[in-house]
Amino acid sequence: MHKLSLIIPIYGVEKYLPKCLDTVYSQITDDCRVILVDDESPDRCPEICEEYKAKYPEVTTVIHQKNKGLGGARNTGMEHADSEYLFFIDSDDYLPEGTVPYLLSAIDRFGADVFVFPFKLVDEAGNDLGSFSDGFETMKPTNAKENKKILCGIPSAWNKVCKTELYKGLGITFPERVWYEDIRTTPKLLSKAESVVYLDREMYYYLQREGSIMSSAKVDRNVEIIEALNDLISWFKKEGLYETFNDELDYLVIDHVLVAASVRVIRSAGTKHPLVKKFYDYTKENAPSFVSGKNGYVKNGMPSQRKLIYKLLRAKLFFAVSLIYKIKK
Repeated sequence: MHKLSLIIPIYGVEKYLPKCLDTVYSQITDDCRVILVDDESPDRCPEICEEYKAKYPEVTTVIHQKNKGLGGARNTGMEHADSEYLFFIDSDDYLPEGTVPYLLSAIDRFGADVFVFPFKLVDEAGNDLGSFSDGFETMKPTNAKENKKILCGIPSAWNKVCKTELYKGLGITFPERVWYEDIRTTPKLLSKAESVVYLDREMYYYLQREGSIMSSAKVDRNVEIIEALNDLISWFKKEGLYETFNDELDYLVIDHVLVAASVRVIRSAGTKHPLVKKFYDYTKENAPSFVSGKNGYVKNGMPSQRKLIYKLLRAKLFFAVSLIYKIKK
């Protein structure tokens, strides 16, 4: 068994895939394998996958499958992985130089269940749009038992490297053909991980591009955030962990449903869209600390600008939120 599988689901990214793969293969060692999952991509991506397999046959597995969406493609990669750790990379993103060797050294040093690292947001011209991290103490093992707040961090799968056994041992997979795959998955993993290490180095470039989930015109699909939180809350109840992590789950509802999803809808479709009220009502019904106004993570951990949006939405001042983003334009 090798140490790390880098799993890259691929669909409709002919323009971006070579850069992604070049930054991956330039760092691969004998301890790594690259698994390319062509999710029935309609462009030249299948051919590009085969070209890289021909260049790097010893470390590459290519799978061509009927379309299952991002989550389904990740699951396929997981099924074919024979490694201690999994690293999911979106195929339009790319890695900074030195990422893989640094990850391997961290794995040797800590042997944690989960590694989390900061990332940089970039545009298609390579411009830096900001750096992001969860802000926790770095290079020191922790877990959700001693630091419940880790459940409230950025839920993305691609800025984490997890033990394969954590996924397989818990029977956790990504849902197929949905939005918000990561919020349905990552908090579950973190709640069960015995050891989580936050690394001190940016190790991922996330590409913000037209057509991504953040800028999509498919406004109505934002309702899937409710389905995602329902799934998450149901799992925590089934595992007997709901009371233990009640405040953290409340915060995830407030942050991801009320704030993030409402802003996406308001910016794309205006304040009269029915999802705006639906998100407010859902938060009121499913986050008790929203009703009381006493969620500690909102009070002490939410960034100031996000907290302003929260306060406006809580007061149902939806027009004011819309105005803020019109002024920003």
